[in-house]
Parts: sequence; structure tokens; C-alpha cells
Amino acid sequence: MTLVLTVERLNGSENYKAWSMTLEAYLQMEDIWDVVEKGPDGGDEDFHKDRRAKFVILCLVDSKLFKIMPILRTANDVWEYLQRKYNPENIK
Repeated sequence: MTLVLTVERLNGSENYKAWSMTLEAYLQMEDIWDVVEKGPDGGDEDFHKDRRAKFVILCLVDSKLFKIMPILRTANDVWEYLQRKYNPENIK
């Protein structure tokens, strides 16, 4: 039996909460959440985990949001930017 799961792409503040909760759980399962949460520590293993996490996050962001997204270096930078920009709790 094969289980196929999909994660809806982030399309703005409308789906940020469900997107972030689902993606965080997925990144934890893949054992790469620590670099998203804290940033890479400079070691080779963290470098590769960071690249992988950044790729997963960016693949799950709607392309229309890239038009206004700055170039960000790490998975932590991307996650924090998206949180500040689209988390409804941060939008006043």
C-alpha cells in the first residue's frame, strides 16, 4: 500500500497557518526542522540539511509570491520571512 500526501502551496495569509503547521511536521519527520528553526551551525551536515530544507520550503510557495520575495540565504531566513509576511497573527 502506498500513501501519497500533498501539501498545498503557500498562497498568502489565507492558508499560512495550515501550510506552516503541515510543512513543519513534514520537515520534522525528515529530520531537517532543526536547521529551519535555528539556522545552520556551519558544519557540512547542517549545510546539506539547510539546502534540502530551503528547497522543500521554496517548492511549496506559490510562484506569485516570488515576485515580492527577496533573495534569502538560508532555510531559516526563508521561514522567518514568510512567517513575518503571511502569518495572520503578525498582520495588523
